Amino acid sequence: MENKYNIGGQIWVQKDGGNFMGPGRIKLLEKLIVNSNLKIAAQEANIDYDIALKNIKAINKIANEPLAIKQADENSYEITLYGKKIIDSYNKLKKEHEKLLLDINKRFIKDIES
Repeated sequence: MENKYNIGGQIWVQKDGGNFMGPGRIKLLEKLIVNSNLKIAAQEANIDYDIALKNIKAINKIANEPLAIKQADENSYEITLYGKKIIDSYNKLKKEHEKLLLDINKRFIKDIES
């Protein structure tokens, strides 16, 4: 059986030394765009509700402006234009990162097989 190597990684955006944005937080924000109810969005993002709430509070505190604004309904949040911009920018970074990882994997295989 042939061994297959894979070099992987994830993108984390930090601000002022703290984790600002990563795959879980992005997924939560994307789910909130589809369904503004935090309980439902957290469930769909496979995140515990209390952790999701802490994440929303943390990213709003770290960001230059709020990404998610609490609505009149206690559990509802609206993703702001700035929040959508952050999501879009992160997803672009993620695609570039995936291309870089593919290139690194190819070079690694070439190096060890030559």
